[in-house]
Amino acid sequence: MRKYIPLLLPCLLINTASAAEWVFNAQADPKFKYDDNELLREDRLDDFSLNIDPTLSLTRSLENSTSEVRLGYRISRYQDLKELDKENPFASFSTSYATERSTYGLNLNYAERESRDIAEEDTADFSNTSTTITKSISPSYSYRLTELDTISFSFSYQTRKQSDSGSNNTILGSSSNLTDNETASLNLASQHQYTERLNAGLSVSYVNYQAESDRLDNEYDSYSLGLTSEYQLSELWSVNGLLGARYLDSENNPAVGPQTSDQSTGLDYSISTTREDELNSYTFSASRSLTPSSEGDVNEQDAYRFSYRRNFTEKLSGSLSASYRKYRSADDLDSTETKYIDFSPSLSWKLAEDWALVFSYRYRSVDESDGKDVDSNALSFNIDYNWDGIRFSR
Repeated sequence: MRKYIPLLLPCLLINTASAAEWVFNAQADPKFKYDDNELLREDRLDDFSLNIDPTLSLTRSLENSTSEVRLGYRISRYQDLKELDKENPFASFSTSYATERSTYGLNLNYAERESRDIAEEDTADFSNTSTTITKSISPSYSYRLTELDTISFSFSYQTRKQSDSGSNNTILGSSSNLTDNETASLNLASQHQYTERLNAGLSVSYVNYQAESDRLDNEYDSYSLGLTSEYQLSELWSVNGLLGARYLDSENNPAVGPQTSDQSTGLDYSISTTREDELNSYTFSASRSLTPSSEGDVNEQDAYRFSYRRNFTEKLSGSLSASYRKYRSADDLDSTETKYIDFSPSLSWKLAEDWALVFSYRYRSVDESDGKDVDSNALSFNIDYNWDGIRFSR
């Protein structure tokens, strides 16, 4: 993170002559959980755990800019599986600045996470006990050409390194096949407002992914072109969508065996719809996209998600979230496939204006084409405290 610090200072000093509002906040929200298959393995290991994420944040807001710094730890403690106890730090910085026509943005992130906790977006290996260290920087810029037309640019660079802590855990019987990798992506987009309810545009993107370890050296280049749209069906309903084509060029260099290469084409899409009223909130989304994997390749992921929230009374509310994902290799060099299901209902009881108790159940299932078929059931209870923070102006 040291190399990012010089970038933070100019952003924090923007418009220092103007009166700014500062907000300091802190949260922890401890979560108590029992899981009958903590590592989603065929040899089930159940345990009780305590998870707490103490986080400090400082936000600075002006009329045309906002900056926020967040620092914290993810602390996990297990009753029996002491090998899974972790204290993982994380830090982030985000800022945005707007003029009459332009909007600038910058996001910096550093995080140490359990590899199994980010398997949905990365590895699809939900039983790995190693730790992934992620660093990323993402600048963005948009410019309003006219009242109806906007162009935007975004760039992202991310590195992921695997720690050695979980690579040879003899007690848990775990071994890690994860690799260090880096991903760079570039996106250009244009948007036009056709009516009060409809805007649509064009998106062009390029992604480069590289993975390297003592057993492989792989590189992937992806090019995609897509149409984007956003439509306001009514005051309550909105729909967003993307439809595009992509081309993938891959080159695999294993430590043992011949070098292989492959070129493939495919279809990318995403659609999401949201409806909100005074008592209910619904969200549904479906997508197909390329997902770089820390196992050294690139996956094609089909994802379907649904969430629902209902306010039963002023103090009692309920929610339901469900997702289904299917991962498979994006090239023709690997035929393995993984299916993942996540289902979780919960109830929230508001004790006071800032305090609430949340009870939830979570079901997870992993089905792999090589024969692995496992699931887990978890019950959790967490204390949710929404502190309004300390506000002051200067």
